[in-house]
Amino acid sequence: MSVTGERDTGQGCLTVAIRMPVRIFALVVILPVRMAWDALAALGRGLGAGLGWLWRRVVVEPLSAVARGTGRALRWLGGALALLGRVLIAVPLVWLWTAVLVPAGRGTATTARWLVRTLVVVPLGALYRYVLTPFGQGVTWSLRAAGSGLAALVRLLGTGVVLLVTHLLVRPLRLLHTAVLAPAARALAAALAATGHGTGAAVRWLLRVLVVVPLVLLYRYVLTPAGHAARWSVRALGTAAGRLLRYLVAVPAVALYRYVLTPLGHAAVRTARASGTAAVWLGRVLFVVPVVAFHRYVLTPLGRAAAWSVRALGTALTWSAEAVGTAVGWLLRYLLVVPVVALYRYVLAPVGREIAAALGHAWRVAGYISRAVGRGLKWLARTLIGDPARWVWHTVVVPAADAVRAVGRWTRREVLAPVGRAVGEARQIVQDALRTVRVTVREARADARRMLFGAPKSAPRLPEQSAAPVPDLVKRAPEFGKRVPPGHR
Repeated sequence: MSVTGERDTGQGCLTVAIRMPVRIFALVVILPVRMAWDALAALGRGLGAGLGWLWRRVVVEPLSAVARGTGRALRWLGGALALLGRVLIAVPLVWLWTAVLVPAGRGTATTARWLVRTLVVVPLGALYRYVLTPFGQGVTWSLRAAGSGLAALVRLLGTGVVLLVTHLLVRPLRLLHTAVLAPAARALAAALAATGHGTGAAVRWLLRVLVVVPLVLLYRYVLTPAGHAARWSVRALGTAAGRLLRYLVAVPAVALYRYVLTPLGHAAVRTARASGTAAVWLGRVLFVVPVVAFHRYVLTPLGRAAAWSVRALGTALTWSAEAVGTAVGWLLRYLLVVPVVALYRYVLAPVGREIAAALGHAWRVAGYISRAVGRGLKWLARTLIGDPARWVWHTVVVPAADAVRAVGRWTRREVLAPVGRAVGEARQIVQDALRTVRVTVREARADARRMLFGAPKSAPRLPEQSAAPVPDLVKRAPEFGKRVPPGHR
């Protein structure tokens, strides 16, 4: 059975056996602790307010001031570092860029432009101006002269051929047609018309005599010599044109190519090849060979050694970790985990639950008791201290303070004020008497000076002063206890 009267189910005998002793022991132990805790809490609230004020005054505000000062110092330090960085880094870099790199780049660009102009542009310009241009002009002149000569030769040959054809072919044919063929045709036509028909032998004879024989004679004695003459003329013209082209075009072009362009081309090719070879050799010596050697003899062995070391170390660590992990896992499982789980499950968990429940129950009960004791102490303090103190304050202290205040007010009004007024009037009387004595002494000294030395001539006569009234040194003092109006003091 539990404390509330309910039957506990599903709990072991250990739980039932330790429940009540643990709760009683916890109540005995926790009650003083709870009462001390409540007292400390009540004291701590006031102390916390004081400590909070003290913390703010002693720690927070000085730390805030220190933080503000530190922030200002850090800002100043940041400004100083920025200035230092600007002076030591930015300004030198700007100076380096402005005074060194830019002029060096400009000088390099100027040098490169000068080299290109000197080594490429000027030689090419000179080659074009003094070699290619005259050669082109010479070739043009040669071709123009050859063309002019060929044109004149062709014109001459054409004129000769035209004359030959005209005198050897056209005119004989025209003469043959006019003087032979046309009359023979007319005579033949007339004979045929007269006889009505002719014999075949007569026609063949006439055709042979009138057509074949003249044509054979024309071919043998006119066209064949004219063809031989034309062939000889064309052959001579071709030979002359070939020799002209050879000696005016081919020979200069071959000479220019062999003795000018070929050496220049070989020189340019050799120069470019030498420059390329030198550049390739320099690039190979300065970049490729060091990089390849560094990669081959440094990085590759280091990489292989590092890879082999890492691989071996990883294999060893993996094997060792697996072995150690297996052994440690087995040991931890059967030497630590299983006993700890059993201890926790069957001993610590029930005991812990009961102790926690007992402590909570005892803490609540102790709270009730502590609050009851606190209320009792509060009632005792109010009954034994507060009520008597309040009665003494209202019955004794307040009337005594009122009486003291009334006596002080009467003393100030009836004693101190008349005494003060009397002292003021006496001080005024003494001041008036002293003023009268000073005036009398001054007049007596002036009269004595006039009687002994006479009146000064240049000094104006002093106006006669009326005799000062003699103050009444004896006045009636005000009666004690009567108020004197302010105007009669």
